[in-house]
Amino acid sequence: MLIYCLLIRVSCAPFTGMFFPNPLQMYDKLIVDSISLFLPTIIKELGYTASTAQLLTIPIYITAAVLAVAVAWFSDRQGQRSPFILVCMSAIGIGFLICITASGRGLPGLVYAGVFIAVCGIYPAFPGNVTWLSNNLAGSYKRSAGMAIQIGVGNLGGGEFPFGGFRLGFTLNRNVAMASNFYRKNDSPEYLLGHGLELAFVVVGTIAVLGMRFNYKRINKKRDAVPLEHYADGDMSRLGDRAPTFRYVL
Repeated sequence: MLIYCLLIRVSCAPFTGMFFPNPLQMYDKLIVDSISLFLPTIIKELGYTASTAQLLTIPIYITAAVLAVAVAWFSDRQGQRSPFILVCMSAIGIGFLICITASGRGLPGLVYAGVFIAVCGIYPAFPGNVTWLSNNLAGSYKRSAGMAIQIGVGNLGGGEFPFGGFRLGFTLNRNVAMASNFYRKNDSPEYLLGHGLELAFVVVGTIAVLGMRFNYKRINKKRDAVPLEHYADGDMSRLGDRAPTFRYVL
């Protein structure tokens, strides 16, 4: 995590001199990986057959795909990212709260509804996070490097990970290694540990969104007061997102 924060600090926020990482990619990826790996299992544990459990994932993913496109469209129209990410994160949190509350109470339909709501928040939030970073990096090289670092570290290849006295070899990313142990077989059918960990990551991600929005807004306000007569046009182009005329997308 520390290396991840340092890389994002170098690529995304050298203009501030302030150490404020962007951990959203890791949190989003953990949530996406864990729910993608275990959604059929969660539904199956509610009492449905394996084939029915697979079929019941279809409306969730179709709805989430439509919402991802709709949220992206409205976000572009409004010219803002963080409000839409916050709404999606809130939906994820509400969904997992419903799952935790309804688990073990003989209410499989309510647990399914909670998972439905959570997934419908997860998939619009993930591309919104990536887009928000790209909007706030100026200069083609810096933008491409910053996005590559963000997505690459979020999907960093892992090796062997020890769990419970034995080792699991992963050719997937580190987040899958973590996410695959969120929903353990001995926790079924409630999966309170998995839902609780997901909820914790949502809370941390929400704090990160609020912190970054506050910092971007502060810098924009500070740049509004900067006199521009000392800067040539070439200076503005060279400075990229450090230029006093550049405004961060909120």
